[in-house]
Amino acid sequence: MANRLRDFSDTLIKVVGGSMKGSEFKAQKGEISFGRGQEADIQIHDPLISRVHCKLNWEGGNWYIEDLNSTNGSWMMGKKLTKKSILPLRTSVRIGNSIFELFNMFSRDDTQSVNMPLVTYRIQPETMASAQPVPAEQQKEISRLIEEENKRLSLIYKFQNQITSIFKEDELYPRTTKAIMNTVQCDTAFLLIYDVDGGHFVPVSGRKDENELTEFSKEAINGNIVEFVRENHEAVLSTGNRVGDPFKPFAEGGKPASMSIMCVPMFGKQQLNGMIYVSLTSAERQYNENDLRLLTVLGHTAGMALENTRLIEFNLKNERLVATGTTAAGLSHCIKNIIAGLDGSLNLLKMGIDESDMNLANEALLILSKNHRRLGNLALDLLNLTTDQKLNLRVIDLNDIITELSELMAPQFKQENISISVTRDPSELPLCIEADEKGLHRVILNLLTNAEQAVLERMEKTGPESPGKVIISARFNDEKDHIMVSIVDNGVGIEAEKASAIFDMFATTKGMAGSGLGLAVSRKIIEAHGGTIYATGQKDKGCTMTFSVPVGQNDAGTSTRAIKKMFK
Repeated sequence: MANRLRDFSDTLIKVVGGSMKGSEFKAQKGEISFGRGQEADIQIHDPLISRVHCKLNWEGGNWYIEDLNSTNGSWMMGKKLTKKSILPLRTSVRIGNSIFELFNMFSRDDTQSVNMPLVTYRIQPETMASAQPVPAEQQKEISRLIEEENKRLSLIYKFQNQITSIFKEDELYPRTTKAIMNTVQCDTAFLLIYDVDGGHFVPVSGRKDENELTEFSKEAINGNIVEFVRENHEAVLSTGNRVGDPFKPFAEGGKPASMSIMCVPMFGKQQLNGMIYVSLTSAERQYNENDLRLLTVLGHTAGMALENTRLIEFNLKNERLVATGTTAAGLSHCIKNIIAGLDGSLNLLKMGIDESDMNLANEALLILSKNHRRLGNLALDLLNLTTDQKLNLRVIDLNDIITELSELMAPQFKQENISISVTRDPSELPLCIEADEKGLHRVILNLLTNAEQAVLERMEKTGPESPGKVIISARFNDEKDHIMVSIVDNGVGIEAEKASAIFDMFATTKGMAGSGLGLAVSRKIIEAHGGTIYATGQKDKGCTMTFSVPVGQNDAGTSTRAIKKMFK
């Protein structure tokens, strides 16, 4: 795209959005910085802008823009800048809540990219008013068009419902072009997004006669019309035989076809985020002003949806960064405690060996084993928490997992004066379930460990005279479509108002002994199976952890049908 500036001194910088809207600055040099601090060449009063936020450089007859590691970033045409990029004239840049554009100060009101005869009609999207003088005899016609637009509100609502529920940008593109095809009569529909690297708008999604396009040819879109919309921020309609359609050069029956094109901006709150481009080739019908008004409204709706999607993704990234910092802080504290336990047990073990005191050595070995298990559990919990829970489903007998874990934990529990027992299903049926074996193994192990810590905490207060008790029970529900597993302990119990919060990440009632990950991981695994998990109990009267999972993941699947045959 040609830049019509002869020199940087021809440039006028205009603030078009924000608290300083209407302010203008002449370019005095080839490098210009923006920010809220006094050290910036152009100071903009906006609390969301960094002291020195971004800068412009004049190189080879073009302006280039570069973000200076600002807190909230610099955005050009709705895209966040990640590197130094060319900045064409009349291209909006948002920093904080402020927006500025560059103009040629000697031709600031002239269109640069296309001659006016190509444009049949123009609309200002903000007011829906004509962008050109309207003769008095056409005023009645305008009133009629407004009445027709009211009749098309149902189409607008339908379009909104089709796109506003999408929260991923790459999914929004094809959904928008499909919705356009369903709302506006057209042969082709394209959604254009600004390419920061190339410095122009490019198609990211397109449809032709209800079929999605995977490749886009340059001939399919009139670049002059697109540049006109970019520079003037107006919706345009072009009719007649002035442009050709590579898809449909002739209408049915061999009659010469007339093409009409509409291209409308997709505005967000203030900034141009994209464009919608449609074309119709027909010997019978051409687009009119009413069609352009409708597409303009749809373009604004799509622009707001796109901006909302980008803000959601941006906020999610920030939340992940905060969560990463919280995770690191929480884990470092937990790991430090485990390492301290390992160091202490090793020193104790060395002392027992040096003094040939086997009782002391066995005590040290018990502490060493416990901290080793805590470290291993922490690593597994972290792995489960940070990866997508993809289930490896197969039919298993849940009794096998419960038996294995009760036998695994029994020696440890015995040394701690805690008894562990299993209550079987009275029907004595195998607890067959279609599930991820490792996942449910992890859940039950976490719940047993949680019960162990609760019992030990209570015994520290009451003394060894009151032994600990943990009971595991598992059964089918009455409908035989879920398996219920409960782990009951006589530990410190839980307050009713805190019962749901203990499944949140880093929530722990065990003080220095807990990482706050085990129950969060357990909930994630159970919910991935389509089940639920909850806690009940009273303070100082023990706690019951219960989870319920469906016996099958697919009612039409062979495994699920085979399990359900047991009850017929």
